[in-house]
Parts: sequence; C-alpha cells; structure tokens
Amino acid sequence: MYLVGFYSPKAKSGVTELCLSIYNWLKMNTTLSAAYISYGTLEKEEISNEIIHEFSKLSLTEQKQKVKKLKKEYDIVIYDASSQLSEGVLKLLPIVDRLFVVGEEHKDFAVKLQQIIQFDKIFDKTVKNFITHLQGNKTFIIREKKEDHVIGFNYSKKETTDIGQMIYTDYVTHYLNEKFIKKNERVLKIVKQIPKDELFQGIYGLGVDFEKAMLFHKYVILREVLGQNYTDALESLFPLLIDSPFEELLEKFQNELFFITKLKI
Repeated sequence: MYLVGFYSPKAKSGVTELCLSIYNWLKMNTTLSAAYISYGTLEKEEISNEIIHEFSKLSLTEQKQKVKKLKKEYDIVIYDASSQLSEGVLKLLPIVDRLFVVGEEHKDFAVKLQQIIQFDKIFDKTVKNFITHLQGNKTFIIREKKEDHVIGFNYSKKETTDIGQMIYTDYVTHYLNEKFIKKNERVLKIVKQIPKDELFQGIYGLGVDFEKAMLFHKYVILREVLGQNYTDALESLFPLLIDSPFEELLEKFQNELFFITKLKI
C-alpha cells in the first residue's frame, strides 16, 4: 500500500475536491485499487469500504487498525487532512509515503511542517510505534518540477491528470523499491547465518566479487574493533555491500580508518 497525504494550512483551499478528483482519476486511468480517507466529514460522497470519513473521530488504535486493513487491501490510499491543523493530524502525517502541501505560497510552512514530521518520527513514541506498525518510514514533500517550490493547486482537470500521473509513477517506483528491500532482507538473513570467521568465504560463495567480499569482511571487523555489535555492524554496512561499487566501499572504509587514526594521534 502506498499512502499519499494532502494538507493545506489555508481554509477552503480545495484540498478535498482535488483529492477526490485524483482518487477518481486513479480508478479510471489505472489498474490500481484505490481508497480514500478524510480526516474530516464528507457531506456529498457516498461512504463505503473504500471511502472513509471522520477519521479524526476514531481512537489511535482504531486508526491503526483501519490503515493497516487498507494497507492490505488497496494499492494506493489518498489521505485528505484538509486544513485541520491539530496534534492528531501532526501525528498521522508521518505515516504517509508522499505529502503534498497545497499552495505555492506555503513554502516556508511546508519546510517547517517537514521538520516537525521528522522530529515526531524520531522522538514521539506514539508516532514511532504507528510507523513501525505500518512498516512505513518515508515522508517527502513533493516539489514542483525541479524548482524549489511546493506544488500548488488551483483546481483544474489538467492539474488532476498531472498529479495523478505523478502519484502513479511514484507508486511504481515504490513497488519496485519494496521488492528490492524484500530481496535484500532475504540475502541479509542468509549473511547473518554465516559464521563470523567465515564471513568473507560465505559472501564470496553467494556471488559477491572476491575483492569486495574481503573488503566488506574487513569493514565489519573494523566496526567491531570500534565497539559496534557484530550484528549491528552487518546490518549497517550491508546496504553498501548491495548498492555500492567496490571503489565506493573502499573509499568509505579508508575514510573511516583515516578518521580513527587521526583521533588516536
């Protein structure tokens, strides 16, 4: 499930109307299943299993259950937070995979909101538990093109198509990323089962280049010497083994070794 949030600090900014139009666009123009959550009350739409309103009236436990259920049943969920700024909204926004802040004039607000979201993800236990519960930990503010502007909405059919296509493209990337992460997790599980003193041979046996496998083993040993737990060292360095070429892994190893040597002098 891919959760997309929409928020505006400005009352009656058309967020709900646009959210609903994007929800309908996704259903009409893609093969993805879509659901809709409104933090407030919807007065015109027919409420169903995939269109939910008055989310704010649910307890945190009920919200968790509802989102977890939607996560299993739908590919994309549109979360309409509208202009209701409250502690409840701030606690829920960190769970979205993408966050649209409505209105180009709200750039400073969007940056500050992002800072609050990141703070809550790190220090607020209820938010951290919610994120862990949903297994989602990425929040972004989508900017317009490559310019440093928050994407703004003056409702039009053209804008709906553009944003709908953007969300669809993001979902496809998200889907591939999830698949990649799952593959990584399976390989990491195998790596953890390799005896510590045979780490190099084990990784080489999995298909990693000889030099890279040896360097990775030395990097893990270095972290252990510095006091890091062996399993923690494996987990923290594993992304480098998967994603980085030998040259980049070597550079990071040498930089860390040089930094430690300088500290001891």
